[in-house]
Amino acid sequence: MKSETVVLLINPWIYDFSAYDLWSKPLGLLYLGSLFKNAGYKVKLIDCLDHFHPELPEEPEKKLYGCGHYYWEDVEKPPVYKHIPRKYKRYGYPLALFKKELKNLKSPPQAILITSIMTYWYPGVFKAIEIIRDYFKDVPIILGGIYATLCYEHALKYSEADYVIRYGQGREILRLVDEIVGNKRSDYRQFPQTFLEYPYPAYELLRERRYICLLTSYGCPFRCSYCASWLLESKFLQRQPQGVVEEINYWHKKFGVKNFAFYDNALLVDAENHLCLILEEIIRREIKCFFHTPNGLHIRFISWEVADLLFKANFKTIRLSLETTNSRRQQISGGKVSNLEFKQAITNLLNAGYNKKDIGVYIMCGLPGQDEDEVEAGIIFLRNLGVKIKLVEYSPIPGTKEWEKGVREFGFDPIADPLLHNNSALPFLSRERYNRLKNLCVGE
Repeated sequence: MKSETVVLLINPWIYDFSAYDLWSKPLGLLYLGSLFKNAGYKVKLIDCLDHFHPELPEEPEKKLYGCGHYYWEDVEKPPVYKHIPRKYKRYGYPLALFKKELKNLKSPPQAILITSIMTYWYPGVFKAIEIIRDYFKDVPIILGGIYATLCYEHALKYSEADYVIRYGQGREILRLVDEIVGNKRSDYRQFPQTFLEYPYPAYELLRERRYICLLTSYGCPFRCSYCASWLLESKFLQRQPQGVVEEINYWHKKFGVKNFAFYDNALLVDAENHLCLILEEIIRREIKCFFHTPNGLHIRFISWEVADLLFKANFKTIRLSLETTNSRRQQISGGKVSNLEFKQAITNLLNAGYNKKDIGVYIMCGLPGQDEDEVEAGIIFLRNLGVKIKLVEYSPIPGTKEWEKGVREFGFDPIADPLLHNNSALPFLSRERYNRLKNLCVGE
């Protein structure tokens, strides 16, 4: 490989009605960064969502546990959003700063990798590609991530990336870049097949590390009707507990990181052989950090032992995925919890030492065919328990059962602009009814 063969990673802007840095990092992109570094490449990262850039027009807001607001600017609202009475924004640093970052690269890249997250955030991807072309016209751009996977044909047709790669193809991306730069490698089997074998994500590429996002498992064994996790990762694999603790200790010692957010979709599966062992080792080593579960925990698996270990290990942000209290919908949407199991989990958490206000519970609204009374009943159920209610607006995700139902029974256009996947679009719920439900969550 020729010297200074540079791969440039891009984490693009978010175009949306709201966005907040709630332990949000491009973890897949950072894993790719570590893969390419280990393969001998020089890796650079431009993170458009970096709200600690020294040249930002405003000082970054510091919030508890490392979270905070992104810098943002108002942008023109797309016509498909004309019915939404909210301002549309570009979250991330100004376009001029992105251009300056590209211009100031000491060595031109030989390949550019850009990630994508929500399907309806693709305008940020497109804008980044448009600007990159002005500076590196002939450098191949490889687009990957969630949007590129779930809306593959849309990305192929409209993104103007040279290559569109589906989720979880790290080794294939390495092979492609090797081909682009003319590097002839004799054996790719020496490189990891899944993230379980990857080196730690390349967090050293970030400007600030107020928190670290962790994955202790890959995929999810459940097939919830509204979730695309299984479409992105068909296998469910778990890391060795000791290796997870070693990673936590590494970031804590190397960068002084005190906040860790678990990105797992199924953190509590087989807890006695996985998470419990991790927690016990954290406690034994007296690792004084804070831990968070923004993706939501599987309620059924919160035994007294699990709740006790969560509290003793200093898990500060507890989020539970209830979704609905309607028993029929609980069964048809995945069968992962019942109301009785939920109440028992709350009891276990309270007995372990948590307060009711420490516990946030996700409940969904706006599912295809979902009655407003069902959502209201769930909200009242949670209000009576005194926990924090997190109302989640349904987002149509291609390939899921709820998507198919929306298309088949309620006329949702399967080839609609992915912008209409935005939960703020509320395709199956009127805004008036949504506002009433939202107000009910806070007791109005």
